[in-house]
Amino acid sequence: MKAPLKYWLFRATSAVRWYLGASTRYDAHSPHLVEFIREVYRDDRHYHAFDLIASVRNYWRGRPGTVKLQSLGASSKTTSKNERTVKSLVATNAIDDDCGRFLFRLALWVRAKSIIEFGTNAGISTLYLHAADTSATLHTVEGNADVAALARETFAKGGAGPGLHPHVGLFTEWLRAHGPKPQAADPLTKRGLKRSTNQPANEPLDLFFLDGDHRYQPTLDYVKALLPSRSKNAVFVIADIHWSEEMERAWEELKEFPEVTASIDVYHFGLLFFKEGISGPHISLISTRFKPWRLGFFGAQG
Repeated sequence: MKAPLKYWLFRATSAVRWYLGASTRYDAHSPHLVEFIREVYRDDRHYHAFDLIASVRNYWRGRPGTVKLQSLGASSKTTSKNERTVKSLVATNAIDDDCGRFLFRLALWVRAKSIIEFGTNAGISTLYLHAADTSATLHTVEGNADVAALARETFAKGGAGPGLHPHVGLFTEWLRAHGPKPQAADPLTKRGLKRSTNQPANEPLDLFFLDGDHRYQPTLDYVKALLPSRSKNAVFVIADIHWSEEMERAWEELKEFPEVTASIDVYHFGLLFFKEGISGPHISLISTRFKPWRLGFFGAQG
């Protein structure tokens, strides 16, 4: 099934709107965000882990077989098939190398010791997060058992360490079993979803990556549910915030959460910061090579 014209028109107009409103690094004056831009956004150093992950990608390019798909979140805009070849799934659904390296550098910068990923897929994004510190605790959750089996294959090929903990099930199920203790304003409890009595993890959450349910209300619910467990320097990353109108609406609301002290929209990802002592900005960030007239020595503000 080809994506409807309406979808592609939305994506095009959304991209143009984002570009016109985007700022460059010269518009970020908070020392914390300036450091983020230097250490994460603009860093182009090469790490051995990137070569290892590239070899895993090559493995999947030649891997035969098919995998059954399930509609667990927002429906696909580009296909109605319920089965795909394995190599096609990894080639199109797995995180690309640039975004993967971004996550790797972010985990390094945050010095993340506790990471949660919702949306394992074939496990490529998980490898980038895990490779930043293989001793860190990383819980990754995938709803499709067949796809989760591919991820386990990825982890074996990538030599994943004992800190990586893959889970199969719905994100709400994982939160009931492992998330923070319910509070009066817990969104899952308010929606009638009971939590288990399992003791939640004691480690403060340093990094949360959501890339598995592109719907408005669940996106808000997952973030709200994990807010109580965040560390003081935590970063929450929401993928595909311009994928649909409801994801754009979710992103606008997430930025307004009282716990959020700053946010950066790099188009493919939206990042929420919670560090005390900073007050904004809430900006869309683009490389200066795409807006050269906004170089600092021109005195551009905005």
